[in-house]
Amino acid sequence: MSERRENARERGRKRQSSRGAYGMCLALSLSLLFLLILGLLLPLRPSYSESEKRKLAELPAPSLRTLSDGSWFRDFSSWYSDTFPFREELLSWEASLEKYYGFQGEAIYSKGERKKESIPETAGETAPTLAFSAPETESAEESREAETAPETDAEGNLILKKQDTKGVHVQGEQAGTVYVTGNCGYELYYFSQENMRSHASLMNTVRSLLPEDISLYSMIVPNSFGIKLSPAVQEKLASSGMDQAISYSYSLMGEKVKRVSIYEELLSHKEEYIYFHTDHHWTQRGAYYAYLVFCKEKGFTPHALSEYQKREYPGFYGSFYFATKRAEALKVNPDTVRAYLPLATNKMHFRDPKGQEGDALVINDANTMSAGNRYSCFLMGDNAFTEIDNPNRNDGSAIALVKDSYGNAFAPFLVDHYQHVYVFDYRYYREDFVAFLREHQVKDVLFLNNIMSLGANSAKEMMGMFH
Repeated sequence: MSERRENARERGRKRQSSRGAYGMCLALSLSLLFLLILGLLLPLRPSYSESEKRKLAELPAPSLRTLSDGSWFRDFSSWYSDTFPFREELLSWEASLEKYYGFQGEAIYSKGERKKESIPETAGETAPTLAFSAPETESAEESREAETAPETDAEGNLILKKQDTKGVHVQGEQAGTVYVTGNCGYELYYFSQENMRSHASLMNTVRSLLPEDISLYSMIVPNSFGIKLSPAVQEKLASSGMDQAISYSYSLMGEKVKRVSIYEELLSHKEEYIYFHTDHHWTQRGAYYAYLVFCKEKGFTPHALSEYQKREYPGFYGSFYFATKRAEALKVNPDTVRAYLPLATNKMHFRDPKGQEGDALVINDANTMSAGNRYSCFLMGDNAFTEIDNPNRNDGSAIALVKDSYGNAFAPFLVDHYQHVYVFDYRYYREDFVAFLREHQVKDVLFLNNIMSLGANSAKEMMGMFH
């Protein structure tokens, strides 16, 4: 009798346990189904990451080929994982949890191994000029011929294939390997002889393509790692000497390329706020010291920083902050963008990367911008072309500034010294640059490039401005 009661109780417990397990499985399944439906709701899925400055993966269109070879399922998985709803909020929440574990004093956030090369003491001959090869096509035979083409043409010019820019989306600038210490981020620099020679070859080529009456200037801008950190720290991190690297590239340029060497000037102000803590750019104060060197080269009388009207925009988190997945060490040390308005005018005309034209301000209100985009207060960010006309000058003077985003903070200082300031972003401008210079009687051309952007790829993009 007691045995039957015990068996009955056991069967009851099993049924209860089974019902509990079934209920848990049902609840879990419904939760997963809810999350799946939520995840598939397209209006909730972001298409662009403000923090990473990039377009997120797109929902792939199925086809017989992609379905049969399985590539559609891989692309769908990439899209699904890259565009999950509330992406920015969840990443920020993840970063806030990370502060509770791990050592937060120093950290390196790497995007892969980099090889350190020794910097030659002497350059030897100047770098050869560049030449375009025939335009690339879909022909397999032409492709094979291109692979075996000589590295120089009959005149000794380096051959550089012209890029097809149709349909190419150029991403915003992103940080590479980031070293965080003292609540500040620094992008490590590794010397590449090929990259520095490519830039020197580019400048020699540009010089050969410009009319003789146009002066060509080259300004290579060091980043915060090369200026703010001591040589001992740089050596500990197996990095390269940025001053030597810049000097090496300059030594490969021909005599008719005028070098604007700003390294020592920036180094003498290293204790000042000349680079952002959470971003790879220099501040406009840093750009101002480069402007002083340019004025000396040109024979201009520079304006004192105190002469300009200043605007301040706090709460800026830049590329380092997002490259480190919102490191707590940087979160507690946000930047303030300090901008200085040109004396003559704050108006400009621009054409964006998509070809749309409009009017804007040289210095814009960054309070209306997201925390990650406040550097865009300078020139409204990276546009293909920008024109600033000085109403106080009528002498026909004009300068063409060919730049990456470092040039955005520098351009406002040029406004008071020229009647016309033309700004070209080489990543987007694809019209005939030399024809523009002739038509607008431009006599000064300044290539301003941060050292991290120099290399064969950027040389190709810059050569895309020449027809």
